[in-house]
Amino acid sequence: MEIKPVNRKSVYEDIVAQIRDMIDRGELAVGDKLPPERRLAELFSVSRNTVREAIRSLAEQGLVESRQGAGTFISQADSRDFAATFAGAILRGQPELREIFEIRKIVEPEIAGMAARNASPGDITRMEAILADQERSVAKGESTSRHDLELHATLAEASGNSVMRAMVRVLHDELYESRSAGLQSPTRQQASLAAHRAIVQAVKHGHVLQAEKAMREHLEEVSTIVFNKKG
Repeated sequence: MEIKPVNRKSVYEDIVAQIRDMIDRGELAVGDKLPPERRLAELFSVSRNTVREAIRSLAEQGLVESRQGAGTFISQADSRDFAATFAGAILRGQPELREIFEIRKIVEPEIAGMAARNASPGDITRMEAILADQERSVAKGESTSRHDLELHATLAEASGNSVMRAMVRVLHDELYESRSAGLQSPTRQQASLAAHRAIVQAVKHGHVLQAEKAMREHLEEVSTIVFNKKG
């Protein structure tokens, strides 16, 4: 493991950051055991109390767990680690746009259904505000890509599942530059707005199956435009 000198003004935070980086790089994996406190203190040239503070912070983040008499182990990564890992896999694999849409068709209808079950009044208010803003942009002939991103992100937030939020964020970041001019034609913008309204209405009224159906139809329509074919 590569250990760097720590910043004395925030010693334990630097240790936390270095261990997180080791996890992100794959140098530490789920199930791996950390060296004993004494050894970590030597490696980082800090006191054992500082090491304990860092481990306590990592435990609060769900990144490590201490087992009585056994030591401290890397535990399941949190959603931020998942997002970083997922994004890295996408960038390394360089998937085709079609493959990303296939993932969306699997993931996002389920997200819409979860949002219909779990959305708070605040979530609904944010969705309706996005729709109103999108409607104004359509009337002015402006791009609505931003509204699409915001609505899908808000649906993922309303699902209540942090992993779903991470997946949607990465998928839409990858798709942002791929939105063709055809998706921004006046006819397409009106269709997108209508589809978004149907999704939000289903979520607002807690209609799980209808929310899933509306999202599925929306994605099928976008897919047809992007790939110039049905399905």
